[in-house]
Amino acid sequence: MRLKQIQIYNFGQFSQETFDLPEGNLAAFFGGNEAGKSTTVAFIKQILFGFNLKNTSSVFFEDYEPLTKSYPMGGQLVFTSDAGEYVLERTWSKGDKSKTGAVKVLLNGQEVPVSLFYDQIQNIDGSFYAESFIFNEDLLRQVSSLSEGEILENIYYLGAAQSSQLLAIRADFDKEAKDLFKPSGKKAPVNQDLLKLAEQRDKVAADSQEFDAYQQLEGQRLAEEQAAKKLEKEVREISSQLSKLEKQLEQVHNYQTYLDLKKQVSPVAFDQELYQKALELNAQIKALKAAIKEEKAAVDPALLAKRKDQVRAWRQELGQISQSLEMLKQQVKQLEEKQASLLELTPHLEQVADLSMDQFQQMQADWEESQKAEAAPKTLPPYVGLIVAVIGLALIGQNRILAILLILAGAALAAYAYFKKPAKGPDKAGAFKEKYGIDASVKVDSLLAPYRDLAINRRDLANSQAELAQKEKQAADLARQLGLDGSDLTAVSQQLGRLEAQVEAESAALRASQEVKAANLNYQKQISALTEQLLAIYQTAGVENLTAYQALAQKQKALSAQITALKNNLGDQLAAFEENGLDLSKLLGQKQELEKELADKQRAVSALQQEMANLLAEEKRYASSSQVAEDKQTLAEIADSFRRDSQDYLASLLAGEVIGRTLDLASNDRFPKMLKLAQDYLEILTGGRYREILLPAKLSKKTPLKVVRKDKKKIPLAYLSRGTQEQLYFALKLAFVMQIKDKIDLPVLIDDSFVNFDGPRTGYIVDMLKKMSEDKQILVFTAREDLAEAVSAAPIRYRKKEQDA
Repeated sequence: MRLKQIQIYNFGQFSQETFDLPEGNLAAFFGGNEAGKSTTVAFIKQILFGFNLKNTSSVFFEDYEPLTKSYPMGGQLVFTSDAGEYVLERTWSKGDKSKTGAVKVLLNGQEVPVSLFYDQIQNIDGSFYAESFIFNEDLLRQVSSLSEGEILENIYYLGAAQSSQLLAIRADFDKEAKDLFKPSGKKAPVNQDLLKLAEQRDKVAADSQEFDAYQQLEGQRLAEEQAAKKLEKEVREISSQLSKLEKQLEQVHNYQTYLDLKKQVSPVAFDQELYQKALELNAQIKALKAAIKEEKAAVDPALLAKRKDQVRAWRQELGQISQSLEMLKQQVKQLEEKQASLLELTPHLEQVADLSMDQFQQMQADWEESQKAEAAPKTLPPYVGLIVAVIGLALIGQNRILAILLILAGAALAAYAYFKKPAKGPDKAGAFKEKYGIDASVKVDSLLAPYRDLAINRRDLANSQAELAQKEKQAADLARQLGLDGSDLTAVSQQLGRLEAQVEAESAALRASQEVKAANLNYQKQISALTEQLLAIYQTAGVENLTAYQALAQKQKALSAQITALKNNLGDQLAAFEENGLDLSKLLGQKQELEKELADKQRAVSALQQEMANLLAEEKRYASSSQVAEDKQTLAEIADSFRRDSQDYLASLLAGEVIGRTLDLASNDRFPKMLKLAQDYLEILTGGRYREILLPAKLSKKTPLKVVRKDKKKIPLAYLSRGTQEQLYFALKLAFVMQIKDKIDLPVLIDDSFVNFDGPRTGYIVDMLKKMSEDKQILVFTAREDLAEAVSAAPIRYRKKEQDA
């Protein structure tokens, strides 16, 4: 399966992030420290095998709960396979009881059972994937911490699943066994039990002669027990052989069917590459046909051009009217302000403002007449004489003569004023005021200049108002042409804007119509050319259409699937059948012999067990005295302690041996199959310095694993440099992943595993990755831009965050 897309909902520092992987099997992710490379690797393995929450007990996962505290946590991985497109989604939210998250699998858009996906990868767990498919700093630290002996063991046992864990467990069992018993020691628990057991047996022998017989019987019983154990071991071995033989007999029918099917298979004229090209051409034709768009009725270009000109002319007219209206309104405003200023600053101007020039001139003449009448001579008023007389009366007590003189003068003045009063003429000043509403004392001459200014202002104001009315009429006419009532220039401008937008939209529609027409013509040409190629392929394959071609391909696939299914079912038995042939009578004879031998051994074991039971019953007769009984009890307690400690010792020892045997079996089965591929990788990684790996029949100091240098010299593994040993380890580990590709096809993740490699060795790595990517998807996560660009022409680059996560 090939990983196509990574979609992250919320995970670690990422939120709503999607990575679309490029075509091909080799892709690079580039970013600096804390950019998210290791987070992406963790996302892939946790979506596949479950999240690490704080209550998850696992050394494999890391805690990547969202830093933004946004949920759900998780996302999707999209895979492509022969069956179609798989979408694996895993999510987890606060409060969910599941420790690994909720999983959903879609196949070609339809939800399917989760097991359907994991059956495709043999239901491996996260630890197996991390150990086998992920190359990161943890792996480098693990390899760097191994001694030379340990790295040799890890290289040899690499073929076994979870070999590093098994080696660690075996080491723990060996240590436990050594702590329980030491051949030359005295303090270990089993050694202590042996000493106590010997002392207690001596004590029992000294206390009672009866115990001698008991001891003799016990020795005889123990000897029988040893014989029984030997027979039981032989029974297990025979049972194992018989079980293998029965399994082989069960596969006889399948092998016979396999042979018959191979005979029935006839060669099919089918070219996979030509078929794949036909599928691609058909897909391209479908895509081009889907790209053809409906051609809508286009707008008449000539009519559209006229509408554009009309709208443009209206816009220009609106601009002129707007400018004129603004200027005229400003003039009217200025004239009105000047008129108000004249009336405010010139007293009595408002009273004469409405007079015509002739009327003003007549008013001016009347005013001058009133002024002449006012200039005539005046007599003293009578009260002046009275005042003089009153003064004389006031002074009569002080100066009698002066007082009399003043009284006489006052009387004379009063008589003069009375008798000398002028004749009363017409009152011209009053008539002037009554006619014009202005007192005759006002200087009419001073109103002449302001009156003239006001008259000119009124004339200019009337002209401006007339022009303003004319422009407003033009605005109303323009509004009516646009279908509007009134003369609101804002509404007119808005209506023009709508017309301009409509014209622009029609222009865009015309351009789009022309573009669609040109594109459709191009698509038709491409479809015609591709159809010719497709028909040529059909003719070469001897089929009429794609349906017939698919039927031919299905027939080929069905035959191959049947043979593959039988091979998988036969398993290791296929090699045995092909090596020894199919002789049913011989197999049945071997089975009969093994069954007879097994029955004989089982009868012998039963006889020994009966004899041991008799001896045990006889032993009990000798335990009669109280002292012997107490000694026997103590001896039994010591023996029981010895039995428990020795069982722990033997269990640890046996467990280590079983693990060692498991590793040997796994290595012997897997390791040789990886050699050829590992040799190619080692040659690339070392720049051609080492070209071959020699595997001995049995690994030992006398027959070690060797590599062949380019000068054909054979170098034992122990004498290689540490760096070359690590390169061999990487080569074998990668070869193991490639060797199980037919069973487990998941992408290999390389997270800065080669960050410390120099230029030449980086080139070797790139060459190796390109070779691997011919058959396997490889994703490289690196902070080295040179490595990213060497691996991929367009590496996926992490976007810079405002704040580092």
